[in-house]
Amino acid sequence: MTLEEEIMAEAKRLGFADAGIAVAAQSETISIFDSWLNNGLAGNMTFLKKHRHIRSDIRNLLPDAKSVIVVAARYPTNPAPGTGFATYARGRDYHTVIKAKLKLLSKFISSRTDSTAHRACVDSAPVLEREWAVRAGIGWLGKQGQVISPNAGCCILLGELLVDIELKPSQRLESRCNSCRLCIEACPTGALQEDGHVNSQLCISYLTIEHRGDIPGSLRKKMGQSLFGCDFCTSVCPWNTKGQNMILDELSGQIMPTPEECMAMTENDFETRFMDSAVLRTGLKQLRRNAFIATDNRNIS
Repeated sequence: MTLEEEIMAEAKRLGFADAGIAVAAQSETISIFDSWLNNGLAGNMTFLKKHRHIRSDIRNLLPDAKSVIVVAARYPTNPAPGTGFATYARGRDYHTVIKAKLKLLSKFISSRTDSTAHRACVDSAPVLEREWAVRAGIGWLGKQGQVISPNAGCCILLGELLVDIELKPSQRLESRCNSCRLCIEACPTGALQEDGHVNSQLCISYLTIEHRGDIPGSLRKKMGQSLFGCDFCTSVCPWNTKGQNMILDELSGQIMPTPEECMAMTENDFETRFMDSAVLRTGLKQLRRNAFIATDNRNIS
């Protein structure tokens, strides 16, 4: 086996559904990211304007970086989108899970090479993850903004490992969405634009997780029973028939609290229940707000 094949095999052994390699270089899509921000499509996520110089060239994260290894972790497809918690948030916090596995992959590479400079990243780092996933041959960018892997579908979470050795890059894939519009038509709020941009201010995931304060009445009704995320656009993707047997154990679903249980939580209850969960990010105040909206919508329907 080549070193590249060994690395890919080890990534699969660690539980990743897919993996690929790209050459560390300048970003190819930073102008698209700038346009999305400048047009106000990021909502109140103004923090994304920070560290642009790092996003514009991934080597600014690790000056010695020569290759970027991208991994994809599969989580369950949501059989009932728009209700409760997004499926990726029903298991352990993916930031912790993916980063821990990337560090194991880093140790594996060190055992096979003289490589010493590595940097593991998940989405909290200023990296244009989807661009690097495309460049590493993981898949293509779907019309819902998610990377779609022909091997694992679009219910995937990404991670990157920057290394200081030259590796042969994986082959990029052309989009296979063709004329399919299922994700665009599934979005209750029309957040998916025809130009491929996602209007965060209309996105239920953004509204339930990132948005602070009240939610406009017209959007409240369209949120349905969503408490954290929604999964409408990912659940309908035909490519999700792939990868059902690749779901990472740590991301498997578990029983989640009802809206009533969320409203009754104390701060201590919340922190204890979601200590190792991506849900912790939204905070109890926002989760209660979402729970009140979900119960209102249920009573109306």
